[in-house]
Parts: sequence; C-alpha cells; structure tokens
Amino acid sequence: MTILFILISLSCNWINTPPPVQLDKIILPPGFKIEVYAENIKNARSMALSPDGTLFVGTRDGDKVHAIKDLNGDHKADKIYTVASGLKSPNGVAFKDGDLYIAEISRISKISNIESKLDNPGATETIYDKYPTEGHHGWKYIAFGPDGKLYVPVGAPCNICEPTQEVFCIHHPPRYQNQENGDCTKRDSQ
Repeated sequence: MTILFILISLSCNWINTPPPVQLDKIILPPGFKIEVYAENIKNARSMALSPDGTLFVGTRDGDKVHAIKDLNGDHKADKIYTVASGLKSPNGVAFKDGDLYIAEISRISKISNIESKLDNPGATETIYDKYPTEGHHGWKYIAFGPDGKLYVPVGAPCNICEPTQEVFCIHHPPRYQNQENGDCTKRDSQ
C-alpha cells in the first residue's frame, strides 16, 4: 500500500527565497511515498483538511489563511485561495461542520460554509476575543476533540518569567496558584 504524504513548502522568515525542498533526504519506510503537494505558501504553519479534500493552511508569521484544492485528483494543488487576510498571526486552523475556525494571537474567528464561497468568503465572524495579546508564545494550534469542543492553548508571555495573569497559570501545579488573588506567584509550602 502506498500512502501519499502531503508536504507544503514552508518558508520560515527566509530573506529571499527558501532553500529547495530536498525530498530525497527524507527516509521513508518501504511502500511510502512523499511529494510536494503545494508550493509558495508563504509562512505556512498549521493545516486542516476538510472531508471534501480542501486543505486549509494557517500562517504563523504572516497574516493570511489559504485554502488549497486539488481539482483533478492528481494529488497536486491546482488552485490556491486566500480566504482571510490582515489577521494577526493566524497560525491555527480547524474545520468542523462546514465552518473554518481560525486562531489568531488574541481571538478565534470562523467563516461559515467556507467551501461554498472560497472565491469570496467575506469577513470572519469573531467567536472569542479575550485571549492575551502577548505574541511571544501566543500563536495557537487549535483542534476539535472527540467531544466536539474546540481546544485552544494559551502560550506563556515569555521564556523565563513569573506571569501574574491567571490565564497564564492554568497549567501550573497548584503550589504556583495563589488562591487569594488568582495570580501565578509561588505560595509558601504548607
């Protein structure tokens, strides 16, 4: 059985053009095959595949979300659409019930019935916009769980710090959560 891997040429802030993809350097198990599906998707990061085969691609260092279609079934991108632009690091994308969900640094938005209007998707609808605005680790990878809920991470505002906002200490052990004021400062041992 041959399985086709999808690879999008990623450009991670290259000054001019990214180096060529060297697929021959990737060692695959017997029976596997790898090919480039789409090229020139600047700052590509996260992907979501719809049941109808539309590949949605978010961009971490960019401001766009793309939809890629293979129109003739040859496992190569035939058409690339820009479905959203002017966004703040729209890294995360998720697809559910015909709608595309997009995660930016501080908000989640969606485009309803996206596949029926790839040529003219219109404006995004804001679902939630109360996430922190810090961009240091603020980009988001989103996904729907088996329970149907959308899971959204909140990244730390720094590499080495003690954040004081409660939203940043959700995953800290209880000894770092101050019960009196809700901040993340270390409590005295009891």
